[in-house]
Amino acid sequence: MNWDQWRKGFQKHFSTLLTLAIFLILPFILPYTALATEVLIFGLATIAFDLLLGYTGIMMFCQASFFGTGAYITGLLIHHFQPNIFVSMGAAIFGAALLALFFGYMSTQRTGTYCVLLTLAFNELIFFIAYQWKTLTGGSDGLRNIPRPHLELPGLLNLSLFSETHFYFFCLFFFIVSFIIIRKITESPFGRVLQGIRENEVRAQAIGFDTRLFKLASFVIGGAFMGLAGSLYAMFMNFVDINYVAFDTSGKIVMMELIGGMGTLLGPILGAGIVTLASDIACAYWERWLLILGAVFVAFVLFARGGVWGIIENLRDRVRILRLKEE
Repeated sequence: MNWDQWRKGFQKHFSTLLTLAIFLILPFILPYTALATEVLIFGLATIAFDLLLGYTGIMMFCQASFFGTGAYITGLLIHHFQPNIFVSMGAAIFGAALLALFFGYMSTQRTGTYCVLLTLAFNELIFFIAYQWKTLTGGSDGLRNIPRPHLELPGLLNLSLFSETHFYFFCLFFFIVSFIIIRKITESPFGRVLQGIRENEVRAQAIGFDTRLFKLASFVIGGAFMGLAGSLYAMFMNFVDINYVAFDTSGKIVMMELIGGMGTLLGPILGAGIVTLASDIACAYWERWLLILGAVFVAFVLFARGGVWGIIENLRDRVRILRLKEE
C-alpha cells in the first residue's frame, strides 16, 4: 500500500475512527461511567433501527418489542438458571430475531401507513402480554435482582463485570462488532437493494427483486441487534422494567434516529448520545424537561431533516467549496 492509498483509506474511515476514539475515552470524561454505557447501548439499538428506517425505508413502532424481548429473555435466564453470559445473550438475540421474523412477515403484507399501524399494534400486544403475565415477567413491578454474570472463557478468562468500567468495555466490544457487521451489510449488494427499495420500491420490483423478502430480512437483522441491545441493558440495569416493551422506548429510539440523522449509521449514534445526555442533564433542573426535548424533536423534523449529522456534512461541504474557491 502506498501513501495515497493509506491517505484515502484514512479519509474514508475517519469519522468511524473518530467515533471509536470518542467511545474509548467517553467513560472517563462523563460524570459517571453508567451514563456512557447507556449511550453505548442505545446507540446500538438506534443503528439497528437505522438499518430499517434509514436504509430500507421502513417506519415502525415495534422496536421496543425486540429490545424488551432481549431484555426479558436475558433477565429470566440469569435470574433462574445463571448460564454462561454468552448463552443468555445468544438466546436473547435468537428470541428477538424470531419475534422480528413473525412481525416482519405480518407487517410486510401491507405498505405505508398500514404497515406502521400493524407494528404499533404488535408492540401493544407484547406490552399487554408482559403486563398481564406477572408470574413470568413480574408485570408492572418488572424483573428484579438480576445479577450481572461473570465473563467466562474456559481456560482463558474469568472477569467480573460488576465493575462499571469493565462492563462498559464489554458493551463497547459488542457495539464495535455490531457496527462493523451492519456497515458491511449496508455496503454490500444486499444493502444496495435495501436502499433501492427505500428510494423506489416499485422500480426495485420491476427489475426482479422480491422486495418483501428483502424487507423481511431487514426486519430480522435489525430485530436481532435490538435484542442484543436489550440483553446488554438488562445486565446493565440488573432489572427489567415493563417500560422496555412500551411505546415510550420505541418513540425514544425513533427520536434518537431522526435527531441524529437517518441513513448514516454515525448519525443515529450521535442522536443517541445527544438525547441520553440531554435527558440526564435536563431532568436534574426541570421535571417537565420532556417538553423541551419534544420541541427540539419537532424542530429537527421540520427544519433539519438530515439531523445533526446532516448539518455537519453540509458545513463540511461548504468548507470544501470555500477552499476550492480560494485555490
